Amino acid sequence: MRPMKRFLSSLLCFIVFQTCFCLYEDQIGKFDWRQQYVGKVETTYWDQAGKRILVATERNVIASLSSHNGSIVWRQIFEEGPRGQIDAFLHQDKTLLSVCGGGHYIRSWNSQTGSLMWEAVGGQTDNGRYGWAIISLTVSEQLLLSTSDEFFSFDVSNGKQLWKENLPNEDNSLYEFIVPRGDIIFIIGISPGSHVSILESNLKGQLNSERRTVPATWVSQNTGCDTVADNFLLCYSSGSQSLQLLDFVESTTFVSITLQDIGLKVDSQVRIERLPSSVRTKNSYVLLRFNPDHVAVVRPSSNGITLVKDLPGVSISEMNQLDDHDVLLTLGKISPEEIKLTGYELGLGGEMAGLSQIIKFSGNHGLPVKMNALLFRKKDGRTAHRITMLSEDYSLQLLQKSGQNTFSFPWVREEALSHILAAEMVDLPVSENQAKFEEEFGSQEDDIITMFLKRFSTQISQLHTFTEHFVHKLLGNRHHHSQLEEEEELIRDEFNLNKIIIMATAAGKIYAMQSWNTEIVWQHFLPDLSPFNRYGEPNLLLYTQRTTAHFPHPPQYVVIGRNKKSGRGMVFAFNPITGEALNGQPSSGLHLNYELSQAAILAEMDEHFLKPVLLIDTEHKVYAFPETTSKVIEQTVTPLFLYLTDIDSGMMSGFKVSSRNAELVADKVWHINLQRKQQVITNVVGKRTVEHVHSQGRVLGDRSVLYKYLNPNLVVVTAEGEESGAALQKGPSNFVNIYLVDAITGHILFHATHHRAKGPINIVHSENWIVYNYFNQKNRRHEIAVLELYEGKEQTNSTAFSSFTAQIQPLVMRQSYIFPMQMSAIATTITEKGITNKNLIIALKLGGILSLPKALLDPRRPVMPTPETMEEGTIPYIPEIPVNTEAILNYNQSLYAVRHIHTAPAGLESTSLVLAYGLDIFFTRVTPSKMFDVLKEDFDYFFISVVLGMMTLVSFVSQKCAQRKALSRAWK
Repeated sequence: MRPMKRFLSSLLCFIVFQTCFCLYEDQIGKFDWRQQYVGKVETTYWDQAGKRILVATERNVIASLSSHNGSIVWRQIFEEGPRGQIDAFLHQDKTLLSVCGGGHYIRSWNSQTGSLMWEAVGGQTDNGRYGWAIISLTVSEQLLLSTSDEFFSFDVSNGKQLWKENLPNEDNSLYEFIVPRGDIIFIIGISPGSHVSILESNLKGQLNSERRTVPATWVSQNTGCDTVADNFLLCYSSGSQSLQLLDFVESTTFVSITLQDIGLKVDSQVRIERLPSSVRTKNSYVLLRFNPDHVAVVRPSSNGITLVKDLPGVSISEMNQLDDHDVLLTLGKISPEEIKLTGYELGLGGEMAGLSQIIKFSGNHGLPVKMNALLFRKKDGRTAHRITMLSEDYSLQLLQKSGQNTFSFPWVREEALSHILAAEMVDLPVSENQAKFEEEFGSQEDDIITMFLKRFSTQISQLHTFTEHFVHKLLGNRHHHSQLEEEEELIRDEFNLNKIIIMATAAGKIYAMQSWNTEIVWQHFLPDLSPFNRYGEPNLLLYTQRTTAHFPHPPQYVVIGRNKKSGRGMVFAFNPITGEALNGQPSSGLHLNYELSQAAILAEMDEHFLKPVLLIDTEHKVYAFPETTSKVIEQTVTPLFLYLTDIDSGMMSGFKVSSRNAELVADKVWHINLQRKQQVITNVVGKRTVEHVHSQGRVLGDRSVLYKYLNPNLVVVTAEGEESGAALQKGPSNFVNIYLVDAITGHILFHATHHRAKGPINIVHSENWIVYNYFNQKNRRHEIAVLELYEGKEQTNSTAFSSFTAQIQPLVMRQSYIFPMQMSAIATTITEKGITNKNLIIALKLGGILSLPKALLDPRRPVMPTPETMEEGTIPYIPEIPVNTEAILNYNQSLYAVRHIHTAPAGLESTSLVLAYGLDIFFTRVTPSKMFDVLKEDFDYFFISVVLGMMTLVSFVSQKCAQRKALSRAWK
């Protein structure tokens, strides 16, 4: 019986595994792809073998990268926001530690696998406020952790808390340094504008009752300081332009030494570059940064401060050790495409021959800003090294020796792609022959003979191209065929499914990526470009001024941001296919002489098919970009309207733009006070200009039509606040307000309040409906709400909508549903003509990208179905939205920290393109109504051809037979 039981159990397991649902293997990666990143790198370490790079990033990520190709070996992603912010990251020997949330979470990791070894809780947070934390390791393998008012010690092997002491903080001291010195631990705190505090403790956590204070009235919260060796504290006082040196072990006063006394000239702001804690205690040198390309090395001692090296032209520098000797490595840019690596042995003062080289370096990466070197000796005694380098554009690169006297970068990680702020998809240009047809029909001044000659030459060119391609295919010349494919790579495909994805990042870098293979076509770095602050989030504006449909005019896109240095506006117009600057602009962008408060693109075009962009400064003056398009605005009969939202004052204002004395002037016509003292504006969302509405109404079950309220000027405003406990008598409670505002007249068409609810709120505004989500505090669940606006069963105007005509108040239908998962972003599909059904694309916090039919979020879903609703096809109401696992677009390719989802139409009406970006990037195609306009891949062309041929033959024979029969009947 036992063998029979084993057989039955094995058969049962086999049957169960056979019922699993999954993608077919040949479908994975066919129409989708994913790219993983770690974010802007803040701290790097080399492991002991030099095979992996351990990093901590600005996106709350710690990871291990392969030094061979830069791929991610493992990655740990913490919570978004201050709760998951990495305060400290330390790697020493086999120990890898991270501290997050202001010292609240201390974790130890296995550096080889990334698995969690132990987790401990340190400093507590008050009311959700997070502070900062610093850590250090002692010789006895104790982890020392200091927060704003507590001092901890943990056992590195198991995370057990050994002791905890409260730090005196009556004078608001910021304890920024922990210096282990034998059996004594020094804790150094800074009280801005007053003094420096020094505490002493032993390894058992027993604090010395006496706290030493050293007067320092020049110190501020922004004063740069660093500890040197294990007994000096060095600070820079910007007021007196001097270095302040303190021997915190023996001395009780600072020694002031001006930069001129040691032979340095002050020509810019000076700061002290803090070294990692693992290097600080072993090093007796300090790096002074004067400007982005000037570094000086000084050495403090009991006798004062000595200038060791003055290095103008150096972008980054790093202290390291080789054979117990102090080594200084420097990198400086000597030309737009070259950098110089130099190594100094500080004990001898000379350059190291094996570490001095001029290296080719792309100008699209900006200046190097950080590096971390691994120095070691080879068996033959020569010096070898590997250097990781972080540049201004957030890129992380590996520099190593590739030949006897040559250096190269084996790989580059473009980490700016994890900080995308705006994205658009560009149609590829047409082929050369199609462009000739466009040129032929685009000219209206040619006579009939010229048009005939153009048509004839175009036909000859097409015949020549076809013949050449057919001959090479017959001859099997694959090399030439591959060259032809490379030349035709950036040519529009038959169904316009392949696009160029333009992405503007927070680093000021613009990328153009192919949507079918993730290859970067071009990249352009704008070192002075920085994002705006939009509702507390960084934001760049990316507009399409001219597409590829207007041959021979080149396509034109424009990026609008802020100048990093002056804070004024900055504009960069470029060709999205080649990346070249247009309109005679410099490659570094056009720097405006005013600050921007609003920007908008118009639908009208000039004679060159270029859409003007309106720029409004803080004084409400209006400018057109480019300036040649101002004629379009002046010739516009209807005045233009814009709106501005000021979250600091809670005011929303509308302006009318008109031409006055050959200048564009904006006059305020309305304003709405949204009560900044009670609530904060979090979102202002309008409709997308590329969206098409196919149907103006909805056919009901009784064959009547319910017409949609299609107001193109409608914007959705959300505001969040906290009401007092008197309202509900249950303590403080949050609320969410939703406003539907006509941006032309300023009328509030609808207002709703969700009590005991809070954000973050994600909104989709499309056609006549709005979908948004919130968190229900009362029931402790996530909910998603829908608003649909209708005019009624009579349409007021079937031609064009106007906000000035007497419009009836829209009929608002609304409903809320329970959504079982937390979402981070939401968007809707867009197709070429708007015929296809709408799907909502939702990014889940768990890592999935869900495609949800809009029909499930219908406010008219009945509780009890009736014959009319059944005839209409409305789904019966259930309070919870089901999440179908088969509707997860990215299957097992999880995406975390998704910030935005961008959708774009393809050439096929059934297909919509989806791009989700945040920490990672994911691209795919979706077909909400299936592919109704394309034959299936397994369509039997041979069978259909045979049937059609036989039917043609039968019809021909039948025709002949009918003719004979008719002739015979006539003779009778």
